[in-house]
Amino acid sequence: MGRCMIIGAGELEPDFLSDFSWRADDFIICADGGLRYAKQAGIRPDLLVGDQDSFTEGFPEGIPALTCRPEKDDSDMMLALKEGISRGYQEFVLLGATGGRFDHTLANLQTVAYGLEQGVFVTIADRYNLISMLREDTVFLPRMDGCYLSVFSYTPSCEGVTLSGVKYPLSGAKLTNWFPLGLSNEILAQSAQITVEKGTLVVVVSKDRQK
Repeated sequence: MGRCMIIGAGELEPDFLSDFSWRADDFIICADGGLRYAKQAGIRPDLLVGDQDSFTEGFPEGIPALTCRPEKDDSDMMLALKEGISRGYQEFVLLGATGGRFDHTLANLQTVAYGLEQGVFVTIADRYNLISMLREDTVFLPRMDGCYLSVFSYTPSCEGVTLSGVKYPLSGAKLTNWFPLGLSNEILAQSAQITVEKGTLVVVVSKDRQK
């Protein structure tokens, strides 16, 4: 099964969206106002989800849609993720999930954490950042020129944090959610190994905005 791509209503440049590394078997969900970005980029979604508060002209006919009332507990992005999970997808990429209102960005980070709880892998992607989470696991990340690697404890603490192949290695370290020890590292080897033995770790690959 392919990926489930969810386009939200955060900040999203149409050229970044149209030039994204799309796959033929991607299942595309627009979360409410994300449909506007999709239309600008010439992308036809497979499903529309949301309360239409950020797409007030109403969802168009011809595309399957799941509409809901604005008074709800789930964000539109969370509803889209839950729908993708119900359809059996294991890999998700959230686009248009950052920028604009910080509370929405933070809610989308919690959406990544929800995916981890459900046993699926969720990544937030924008022009400058890739954001994911790791729990009691190991991942390898390739070196990307001009990018920084940062790790943060999402839970109160993360134990057994090991970073190798980086400028500032760690071995069995403890990170807390109140001190940014893992900020702005660099991958020096062909790939970096990231391990966390206990807790949930936020993994961020970022590059500076072009000036």
